[in-house]
Parts: sequence; structure tokens; C-alpha cells
Amino acid sequence: MLRTLITIVTVALAFVLVAAPQAMASTPEGVVQERTNAVADVLAQPESPSRTARLGAVIDESLDFAQLAKLSLGRHWEERTDEEREEFLTLLRRLLQANYEDRLSGHQVREDYTVSYEAARVRGDRAFVPATIRHQDRSEEVVYRLYRHEGEWRIYDLVVDDISLEETYREGYVPIIDEDGWDELIDLMRERVEELEGR
Repeated sequence: MLRTLITIVTVALAFVLVAAPQAMASTPEGVVQERTNAVADVLAQPESPSRTARLGAVIDESLDFAQLAKLSLGRHWEERTDEEREEFLTLLRRLLQANYEDRLSGHQVREDYTVSYEAARVRGDRAFVPATIRHQDRSEEVVYRLYRHEGEWRIYDLVVDDISLEETYREGYVPIIDEDGWDELIDLMRERVEELEGR
């Protein structure tokens, strides 16, 4: 349970991001640290409809969902129409937000968890920022994955315990598409969103 909670918190720290001026965070480490601090500010607010709205806004503004989907789904993503892609991305955003709100309820990032960072490893237009999430006497090693897009570093993936979101979505979604089709995946995602948002 604790490992699962730390993992969810880590994902939230990486992906529930606040759009910040890139001039202030021009390095991969700067982007990760600045945006982690920003999300901590959002999560420190009391639970309310306004915080929920803000959470949705920062998710929509800052995570490159399209890049994550492209890498995860491969040819299945390339075969989709613009309308199908937008529906998938909308459901994915709502799933992430609902999961974060469910798992983070009652926890304060700065009070319950601490985050430390190591120097980024940069390879061309890709960068990797190792970090450690600590909770009491437990810790979780994570790696933020970024890529450079139009001169800006953007977080698109997170590796926790050697498993990335990209791999998780590929292993979870691609077999459903292969076996039952795209529409079945969308139906399952929609059902899960309605279940989480209805709690």
C-alpha cells in the first residue's frame, strides 16, 4: 500500500504540472524542480471544486499527453483520426486527475514527502533527471524523462521501480486494442473515469 501511494504521489509530482516561464527553468533539473514546487502549492490547497478545476487545468496545460500516447500506442496512435486522438487524450487526463485526487486525499506533499534531485543526464534532445521521494523511513527512486520541443524541456514520462508510464500504458492498452478494438478501449476508459469521478 505504501509503495503504491508513493508511486502515485511521484507520478502526481511529475505530471500534475504548472505551466511556468521557461526562461526561469531552462535546464531539465530546473524544469522538474520548479514544477514540482508548483504542484506542491496546488496540492497544499484545501480540497474544493476550485482546486479540482485548477488540477485539471494544470494537467491539460503542462503534460505532453500526445507524446506519451504516441510512444505508448505506436501504430495504433498513428492510425487514429484527430477526433479519436482527442477523445483518448481527454479520457487519459481525466483518469490521471481522478486517480491523483483519490490517492492524494489527506496528504500534503511537503509535510508527508520530500523530494531530492540529482544532476540531469542529457543526450541530445532527451534528458533524464533522477530523484528520490522519501516518506518517513521509506524511499522511492524515480527518473523523470524529458525531451526538448521547440527549445523547451517538457516532461513526458516517469520511471518508478524500473517501470515507466509509457510501458504501463503500452502493456495495458495495446493488448486491448489488438484483441477487442479501439472502441473497446475507449469504453473501458470511460467506465473507469465515471467510476472514479463518481466516488
